[in-house]
Amino acid sequence: MAVVWQRFHVLNRSQVFVVAAASALPIALAIALASIPADGVSWGRFLGPSRQLDPFINFGSAFISVLPVLLGYYHLARIGALMGIAISAFACFTTQVCAEFIFGLQVVGRSTVVQEATYVGVWLLLGIVLLWAHIRASNSDAVRDTQRSLRLTPQGQ
Repeated sequence: MAVVWQRFHVLNRSQVFVVAAASALPIALAIALASIPADGVSWGRFLGPSRQLDPFINFGSAFISVLPVLLGYYHLARIGALMGIAISAFACFTTQVCAEFIFGLQVVGRSTVVQEATYVGVWLLLGIVLLWAHIRASNSDAVRDTQRSLRLTPQGQ
């Protein structure tokens, strides 16, 4: 595995982020499609946003939650995936709380278009924070040392 990793380790930081985002997209889309209420009842939402918005909310939450796991796995293999789960849980909690404020409590108004645009803004903001953390981590000496100790990079790099 180490030999394969070293030979195909050709992506730069931004390319890794794009590949991770493209990989998170079908996972989030599947979760969004699965959350479409067939009988008018959603996944236990009694108070809060309209059930018609569940796929939209769940897509954003799943996308932002899967992204840290994929980025962590790229940098540190299984150790990074485990660390990414903690970040993923925080990202999921954040998006769900923001969705409750935006759609349930309607802090930005009653317009669905404004609410959806605000929620997309939350996704983008969290995505930018993840990109910034990804760039910082890829430049970190601690991550590079850990990659060397796991034999994910050649010893000379």
